[in-house]
Amino acid sequence: MLLENVFMIRGGSFGEDFGAKLIMGLLALIACIYDWKKNERMDYLWIYIFATVIWAASELLLQLSGTRVFQEKDFFGIDITHAIYLTVILQGMSEAALVTTIGIFFGDRIKNKDTRKRWIVIYLIFLSGFVLLYLRNGINFASVPEGDLSIPSRRDMFPLLANIFIAIMCAIAIIWFIKADSETRKRGLFTYLIMASFIAWWTLMEWLSGQRWIEVGNLTNGVYSNLSRADPFVEFLALAYDYMVEVSLIYIPFIAIPYWLNLIKSNNT
Repeated sequence: MLLENVFMIRGGSFGEDFGAKLIMGLLALIACIYDWKKNERMDYLWIYIFATVIWAASELLLQLSGTRVFQEKDFFGIDITHAIYLTVILQGMSEAALVTTIGIFFGDRIKNKDTRKRWIVIYLIFLSGFVLLYLRNGINFASVPEGDLSIPSRRDMFPLLANIFIAIMCAIAIIWFIKADSETRKRGLFTYLIMASFIAWWTLMEWLSGQRWIEVGNLTNGVYSNLSRADPFVEFLALAYDYMVEVSLIYIPFIAIPYWLNLIKSNNT
């Protein structure tokens, strides 16, 4: 087990539906524009831009190196599997930008004592929508052969290049938390808690509907072998690491960098 690769599996529509990714990215952009107009600040837009660009670049490296493999990429019925420079942008918008926007949008409002109760209720209603979204047409993993190479998306979780990237992003996040003033740190903490809880819920819905799970096996020169479903404990640890670090903590730099560049002012919190 210690010498095997660990793979994150996306067995449902999110792994291949890039039309949905565009819609999700645009909804996040609308939230950014709403906050810009209502509060006369561009914080969310800067975060959205940095998240999209940095994550698109990281996805490009992951896919060119073979760390993440997609079987098909569908865009409203159009096959864009080989349009990698378009699809990584859509991933940046719908993954990093969306999650970070959700984090800071709800985090800012729940952080405020005057609006906390109302926005906690709204956030819980928002989360409940994912029950219907993911349970409506998920793939039951019991009917999918373990190690099936036709799975929409398979990602090696711990290759060297990805580990270096994650370590750098985590370091940036931790340094920012340490150096930030108390109000900015509080803003970042609420953003992280919302992102982590959102992704934990999202992951649970995908796992329950058979759209996400963990496999172990070997990957040598682009060839998979000995693939099998991970033990429950290994699967739990891998999924927990994903939502606590890979899709939450390493998104904090998308907030930290605009702060360091003075694109976001501390008094905007």
